[in-house]
Amino acid sequence: MKLRRPPPPGPQAVTYRCAPATVAAGRQVITLIDGRDHVVGHLDYQVCHPCRAAHINTITIAGPWQGLGLGREALHRATDPWSAYAWTTSRQSADGRKFFAAMADETGMEFVPGAVGCPHITAPPRGSTPGGALL
Repeated sequence: MKLRRPPPPGPQAVTYRCAPATVAAGRQVITLIDGRDHVVGHLDYQVCHPCRAAHINTITIAGPWQGLGLGREALHRATDPWSAYAWTTSRQSADGRKFFAAMADETGMEFVPGAVGCPHITAPPRGSTPGGALL
C-alpha cells in the first residue's frame, strides 16, 4: 500500500462540506467552497458497504481552481475511509483519465472507468439527493 503524500500548497480559503447519504448506497457529496462562499467544485460518489464497492459519479473543479490539489484532496476525503473497497468511476474525459491514473499511482487503488458497480449503486438511489450546490 502506498503512503499518502502531503497535499500541495493550495488556497487556504477553500473548505470541504460533506453531505452524507440519507439511504444505503445513496449519493454523498463533498462540495468545495471558496472564501467568498462560492462553490468551486464537488465530488459526487456512492459507497455500498455490503458489497464493499464504491462509485464516483462526478468530480468537478472550476477552471481557475484546477491544478491546486483540490480534486486530489476531495478524492482522498471520499476514499480514505473505504480504501479497501472496489472503486469505479463514470466514463472519463481525457483529463479525467490523467487525474485517475495519477490517483491510482498515488493510492495504489484502481479507479475502473465506466465499470458496472454493485446492484445497490447501479440502481437509482431512492430518496437520495446530493447536498450542496453543484456546478
